[in-house]
Amino acid sequence: MCDKNKPSVQDIAELCFEKFESLPKTGKPTENQWTILAGIVEFNRQTGSSQLVALGCGTKCIGQSKLCSQGLIVNDSHAEVLARRSFLRFLYEELKQERIFHWNSELKSYVMDEHVEFHFLSTQTPCGDACILDDGDPEEQAKRQRFDKESEIIYTGAKLISDLNYDPMRQTPGVLRTKPGRGERTLSMSCSDKIARWNVMGVQGALLDSLISKPIYFNSLNFCCDDAQLESLERAIYKRWEGRSFKHYRFQLQKPQIRIDCGIKFEFAQRPDWQPSPNGLVWSKISDDLRPYEISVNGKRQGVTKKKLNTHQAALAISKYNFFLNFLDLLKSKTLLCEMLDINLSDLDHITYSSCKDLAKEYQLAWRHIKDQYFLQWTKKPNELLNFTSNPNK
Repeated sequence: MCDKNKPSVQDIAELCFEKFESLPKTGKPTENQWTILAGIVEFNRQTGSSQLVALGCGTKCIGQSKLCSQGLIVNDSHAEVLARRSFLRFLYEELKQERIFHWNSELKSYVMDEHVEFHFLSTQTPCGDACILDDGDPEEQAKRQRFDKESEIIYTGAKLISDLNYDPMRQTPGVLRTKPGRGERTLSMSCSDKIARWNVMGVQGALLDSLISKPIYFNSLNFCCDDAQLESLERAIYKRWEGRSFKHYRFQLQKPQIRIDCGIKFEFAQRPDWQPSPNGLVWSKISDDLRPYEISVNGKRQGVTKKKLNTHQAALAISKYNFFLNFLDLLKSKTLLCEMLDINLSDLDHITYSSCKDLAKEYQLAWRHIKDQYFLQWTKKPNELLNFTSNPNK
């Protein structure tokens, strides 16, 4: 068995930038606009080959009042989250194609090729805890908070969940935060917190977890931006949880390789004299006839007519609703999965999204325990946002 050199930050960035440049101009930042780009690269240790499998660009997040009870809107359109959702779309197609996955009748689940690993890249430090440099000096921290207040500069791009009697943007290291949204508070956790969760629970989410033998973790996290600090990234992603007592045979706190290359520049990186692009972009390595590239505005597909804006036709392929349809399609195509999950095929047309998430019993149990140990303040979305079926608007 051969283990060739892993891709460098430069290698991963080149794959991301080349794909970004090859995409249509529509939806990309225009003059004097910036965005964040994130991508996920598949690397095969046996062949030494790399390929980009998911890409996301975006900076927006919708407020609590705009959340959709039918799963049609993508709440969080930060680049890191869009890249991960694009990756999920790729994984669903891979399960159908059985290229990196194969069905294991003994385990009654899909098993991923042991030679395959995934590497994550972002052109900006994740919002939230990773943006805070903890110098350990309370006086310096107080000075920085005063400077923050006086100059109206937001360092973290995320709000503290507790202590709201004080400045919700204050630079307290190691705590959970939500994304600020446009004026209205959101229920979306900061990218630092979401990446930290993926680093324990895996990136696959509950639906896919019920079908695969092991969680999927990123082998490395790579950042090409001037402000990235290794100490802050390590704390945000795993060090702030060290010493907590959580043990599970399937889910474990990872210590991924974290790499920073300040010499790599993204042409649409944030600048103080530019405005953030209003659009989100997503691309997945899937067949062209499945429309691998989409543009989003306010969590929906760009270009949808006003009449169809609140229908399933406005939903992005990476929305909860469409992932739910992908999941149900997999169950219908492989009856063994229904048997494994103890579901009747006839029930799939009226089963709810929430019920399907609950089928991942180990995942849900582990997440409840992990929340108690690591993520006690993690926001909870109202139950009515998860109780939709595959037939919305009916």
